[in-house]
Amino acid sequence: MKWFDIFRIIMSLISAVEPLFGPKSGAVKKKVVTDIAKTLVDTVEDSSTGGQANTWGRIKEPVSKIIDNTVEILFPK
Repeated sequence: MKWFDIFRIIMSLISAVEPLFGPKSGAVKKKVVTDIAKTLVDTVEDSSTGGQANTWGRIKEPVSKIIDNTVEILFPK
């Protein structure tokens, strides 16, 4: 999985979650998107072999930043 793929998935998740929770639930929406992203990474890891065992640990913080920045772009205040 490449960074572009992760970014595209996160954008889709944000777009799907946003209308479900409305404009006042930023922390809740971020948690939902983060949890879904983690589940996707875990699923890929479970079905993969090789050096992907610690993928989420390496990308958790960048994914968090991607979520924050994507939300700022898609839903400016």
